Amino acid sequence: MVEIKIKKVYPVYNWKWDIESDICGICQQSFDQMCIKCKHPMECKPCIGKCKHTFHSHCIALWLQQRKVCPMCRVFWVCQRVFE
Repeated sequence: MVEIKIKKVYPVYNWKWDIESDICGICQQSFDQMCIKCKHPMECKPCIGKCKHTFHSHCIALWLQQRKVCPMCRVFWVCQRVFE
């Protein structure tokens, strides 16, 4: 019988936001990546509007400085949920 010993373990993990949308409609980056303002993916939280469109929080904040509507459907933007 062969004896096997484990010398070192290098754990790896993967995570994903629990949202239906795959990419931010503004910057076109996936939600498991960052917007241009962030230094780490966990800083870049998705924000879902009442219209159900999802964007990086920083992307939609920048958009809302000039326009108060959803970039996708043009209805008045109301943030329904920001992921934590």
